[in-house]
Amino acid sequence: MQADDWQRISALFDELADLPRPERLQRLAAIEPAELAERLARMLASLPDDDATVLAALPGFDAHLAMALAEPTGLPAPQAGDRFGSWCLAELLGEGGMGQVWRAERADGLYQGEAAIKLLRDDLATPGLAARFARERALLGRLTHPGIARLLDAGEQNGRAFLVLEYVAGRTLSEHVRESELPLAARVKLLVDVARAVEHAHAQLIVHRDLKPSNVMLDESGCTKLLDFGIAGLLDDSGQQSDHQLTMVTGRRLTPAYAAPEQITGEAVGVASDIYSLGVMLYELASGALPFGRRGLSRTALEHAVLHGEARRIARTTASASTTTGSASASQEAGPGRPPDAERASGDLEAVAAKAMRRSPAERYASVGSFVDDLERWLTQRPVSVRAEDWRHRVYLWTRRNAALAIGASLVFAALSAGLAVSLWQRSQAQASARQSEAVTRYLTELLASANPDRHGGHIPTIFEVLEQSRAEVRQRFAGDDLTYARVLDVMVATYSDMNRHDIAIPLAKELIDVSARHWGEADERTLIAKLRLARIYTALNSPLEVIALGEPILPVLAQAGIGTEMENDYVNLLYQLIVAYAGAARFADAEAMHVRAWPIVQRQFKPSDYEYPYYNVYLYQLRVAEGRTLDAEQLIEGTRASWATAPSHRGRFVLRSRQHLWNIQARLGRPEGSIENARLIIRDMDALLGAGNSSSQRMRADLARHFVELGDYAQAVQIHEELEAGLPAEAAKHPTLRLPRESAGLLAHALAQPERAADWLLVARRMADELAHTADISGPPWAEAGLAVARAALRLGDLALTQRALAPLQDLQAQPWLAQHLQLQSRVGQLAGELARARGQREASLRALRKRVALLDALPQPQGLPHWRAQLDLAASLVGTPEAAEALKRADALRPNWLAPHPLDELRTELGRGQWRAAWAGQF
Repeated sequence: MQADDWQRISALFDELADLPRPERLQRLAAIEPAELAERLARMLASLPDDDATVLAALPGFDAHLAMALAEPTGLPAPQAGDRFGSWCLAELLGEGGMGQVWRAERADGLYQGEAAIKLLRDDLATPGLAARFARERALLGRLTHPGIARLLDAGEQNGRAFLVLEYVAGRTLSEHVRESELPLAARVKLLVDVARAVEHAHAQLIVHRDLKPSNVMLDESGCTKLLDFGIAGLLDDSGQQSDHQLTMVTGRRLTPAYAAPEQITGEAVGVASDIYSLGVMLYELASGALPFGRRGLSRTALEHAVLHGEARRIARTTASASTTTGSASASQEAGPGRPPDAERASGDLEAVAAKAMRRSPAERYASVGSFVDDLERWLTQRPVSVRAEDWRHRVYLWTRRNAALAIGASLVFAALSAGLAVSLWQRSQAQASARQSEAVTRYLTELLASANPDRHGGHIPTIFEVLEQSRAEVRQRFAGDDLTYARVLDVMVATYSDMNRHDIAIPLAKELIDVSARHWGEADERTLIAKLRLARIYTALNSPLEVIALGEPILPVLAQAGIGTEMENDYVNLLYQLIVAYAGAARFADAEAMHVRAWPIVQRQFKPSDYEYPYYNVYLYQLRVAEGRTLDAEQLIEGTRASWATAPSHRGRFVLRSRQHLWNIQARLGRPEGSIENARLIIRDMDALLGAGNSSSQRMRADLARHFVELGDYAQAVQIHEELEAGLPAEAAKHPTLRLPRESAGLLAHALAQPERAADWLLVARRMADELAHTADISGPPWAEAGLAVARAALRLGDLALTQRALAPLQDLQAQPWLAQHLQLQSRVGQLAGELARARGQREASLRALRKRVALLDALPQPQGLPHWRAQLDLAASLVGTPEAAEALKRADALRPNWLAPHPLDELRTELGRGQWRAAWAGQF
């Protein structure tokens, strides 16, 4: 839209707004072209008294009028005490064009709690709206993020639709930062938390459309909560005519000061619109002022400023005086206030805000993640990615405003042609980047639109269904455009990884590496980052050999390019992953070397009070566990506990991971905190934060089932495995690295608990042994653990040939050279081989293998608990009838943990004391 177009619209709006309703309609019908009349009609719909005027012109108005006249009376106004589902209205919090928001209290007696209930105006309750609300409930149910107020319930009662949302008691973002007089860095950190929540929503194909400080609350713990998700999407969606009419009746759901230009002009809205609003919030938090217009301007004036104005430099802004008292509206009007160190925003932070607020969506950040990355670079005093680009953009704007002066200046500086050539090249690069951003934005917008249930017969497609449809066509869609294809692949790899669909993410990540290397070269930053992303996937899959194969070749390159640059975080991240990978592969000296390189950088980047500082202990913890230093591991993970309560909201899943690690080591050491009840609490908290069926609670359930097997409570282990399988979503990860360890552990639990069903479980065991022998999709420790579980199950069920078949690949050190240095896994393979030899009557071979296992456990520096006791009992079983048997049993008694409750192997101990051994005990060590 050009400035003269807007001036005409603005003048017509002022003229029509003052006319009586009949004259306004007549004048509106005569305006040409029709697009202009339609835009004016949408603007007039926002006036508080314009309903009758606009309604008469709407398609379908007669049908709506007939429905309204058919009702003799409207619904009674909501009152305190009214019941909606399990909730009772307590206090009216607000009222607007769509309806009312109430604070409500739980009324069914199950528990005490509060919620916010949104009630739709009864005059908007069209027949199709209940179904729309039901679909919206399913949509919002995807948003399980600590930074988003959760949808608790939805429904219709007595003809009135309602939504029940998490109630957040506290202050708005503006009120909090103003009244607390927060400095700039603290404000930016809060915005990072908000942006992380928006990024989560975008990953779920949901765009907010109305981001602003009043839609962000801070709870009593100081954590941000994003409100009002999804309602604008529900009512602005023009997929059905009736919904479009509703939108016109209630006015456009946007706030001009924070709305992107394309929202104001009625164009397509997508990810870039939310990025724009985040940029406005950043500018306002940094300066205390709005970038376009000022507080108190009319809607029309603000929209004109957004469409045609230029943001002032932050140094030239002045904020409204702080207002800490007065009405809510007055408090909101005061804004966030100017931070005491606002001058720090000049330069890099101002460039970040400018990039996010570019008028063209294609010129903004390609994703919220890129916006957050630059904010985090600024917080850690590293160069942001857009500083030079912002300088070029400002030069472009200046030359456009001062064309004649620019031409004269160009003659004076004609001698600087070389510099001009560089600038032209840079501009060409910027234009290419803009084209890529536009292509990616358009593609993601189409992807969002494809999730419209109206295009799927009323069925809301899952994220997985939408992505799968996209994956099938993406290569052809961007054929010949490697640059854009690489950016789309990057988004898809990240999304599939977050969904734990590693079976799909891995080939896409490999393709991204190939595309990057082909276009930019092996040593280019983008290729290195693509390899690092694949390494992260393998880390999540507990596949250390793959991480090492990817990480070792790029470590020297990142070490040279990363330290002291914006790639330093990538370098440190690779060091973290190699610590864990080397630990998993039992290359302990190499892991320690990575620790020596990483720790000084962590100390330089973070203060001890930062959450990331103690979280580094999690990586060392995994090394200490692998080394058998159980007490040191417990101390390390215990050292993170103090940071849990103050961790930023977007670090919630990392806190849960720390709790899981602490529970595991404490259960292993027999601490009271390692109780079954605590494990259940952690699972509950994981499901509450991350949603049912999430990968974290799956792993925690697997840990709990393994603990029950250790305790000899096989029936409970089976129950946990059945819970785990039942809770897996339909699109649960099918990659063998995750599936085979889970299924083999379940097989072992069933074989131990239900040996009478040997025929059933042996069929499963044979299938798994065949798959493990022939698949290349699983390797390293996960492959070995799965093979050990299958061999142990076969031994328990009496199939010695299958036991040998499952053990054979684990004993082939030529084919698996990494196992030669993994002494703990080797000794466990040896223990099973010793049991197999005993079952075949080969006592000497059995004793050699079992003594080797006990000797390794003896050599470990710190207590090993149950594994040590079981290995010694296993050795004693092979010594039955020899002079050494009594001494072996005496040592087993000394090794039995004093915290251990009665265990099935206690009965075996009694039998061995009488010189008896039964084959039924096979496989239970």
